Amino acid sequence: HHPDYRAVAISVMCSLVALGPEVSPPVFFVAGYSNFDLSFRGVLEHLLVSCYVPKEKIKQLADDIIALCERNSLDVSHYGGKKCKSKRPGHMLQIFVRRDLVDQLAYASKPYGELASGRQPLSKWLGEDSKTNWGQARVVAHPKLFMQADCVRMYVESADEAFHGSRRQFQQELNSLLESVLGEPSLRERATTGINGGTLPAWWSSDDAEEPAPRRGLRSYGRCLFRRSGSN
Repeated sequence: HHPDYRAVAISVMCSLVALGPEVSPPVFFVAGYSNFDLSFRGVLEHLLVSCYVPKEKIKQLADDIIALCERNSLDVSHYGGKKCKSKRPGHMLQIFVRRDLVDQLAYASKPYGELASGRQPLSKWLGEDSKTNWGQARVVAHPKLFMQADCVRMYVESADEAFHGSRRQFQQELNSLLESVLGEPSLRERATTGINGGTLPAWWSSDDAEEPAPRRGLRSYGRCLFRRSGSN
């Protein structure tokens, strides 16, 4: 993939029990599946830059996040931290995309991103009685849609039981770390404006994260797309 596309797209399998090509989630879930041709620490710091964290606080915040991961048994060996004791660094991210948005965000692909024209449009292929145990897709993680619960829903499982069991506590502590840097409403507004391309979304408010998500039945969503198991 072109580096610019790789920075915003997710490579996924189209079924929890997909056999391939290249990756089978049931096979790789425990051990994880990852790439090594990039700096994971660099990706983390760039993410913080993208969220408008003040430059002078980025390295310390990245260190604090990695230390928090270690305390909660999350494998951060690719980030310069420690491995998890269980030696089970894999994760599974399950992504549900609303049916009418599938083709806006995703396309059927072969390994390395080449278009799989025989499974296009992806929404039609997923909506039919297709054999989804073989086939990849690429999904653009568009902030405007991924931050809206009535557009995209995500669920995650981790192979390391200690981390999976403490996920809520980990997320609360991570929120506290971020609030220590982005706690001011003006900073949160600036970050949201930047992530959204220069304007605040109409639905945004300073306490939007605490608002209950609109209720929708799962039938409003297309079949779920599964990110390949990963340890990053």
